[in-house]
Amino acid sequence: AHRPGSMWPLQGTAVGVIAGVVAWSMDERTAPIVDTLPRPHWWRTVARALVVVPALLGVWVACLAAFRDRLPDHFGLFVVHGVVAAVLALAVTAWRRSRGAAEPGTAFATYVIPAATALALIRPVARWLPVFPIWETERSAMSWALWLTVGGLAAVMLVSTLARDRRA
Repeated sequence: AHRPGSMWPLQGTAVGVIAGVVAWSMDERTAPIVDTLPRPHWWRTVARALVVVPALLGVWVACLAAFRDRLPDHFGLFVVHGVVAAVLALAVTAWRRSRGAAEPGTAFATYVIPAATALALIRPVARWLPVFPIWETERSAMSWALWLTVGGLAAVMLVSTLARDRRA
């Protein structure tokens, strides 16, 4: 927070870790056994999500609030980063699990953490679309639009996957 040009981009890594942890927590290591039990996939996903996601996002928001005076002035956007990362991880892993993958979260985490880190450190599209804005001069409204769009699409994907599983 004291040297945002060199250190604050690691915030993207933290967002990637949020997505990775949520995704990893959705894995069912004993899927051949669990799939035969009376609790369906949608129920198990919701049950796990209600335990993991609030706890993880609570820690994320508490850390942001504790260091708010030393961070760039994008508190709301940083909270949205964590929420969208969690919803996206839930949506992708629920969809892949509904397609038969027993441990989709491990694979998702393997890719999302390095990808988020690369986006935050290299910042390949920061001139046009600041994915992880640092400076006050960056167009944070574009970042808001990006994150809210991704979050909305992920929420639709998650709800439709769970609804389809429930009907089945």
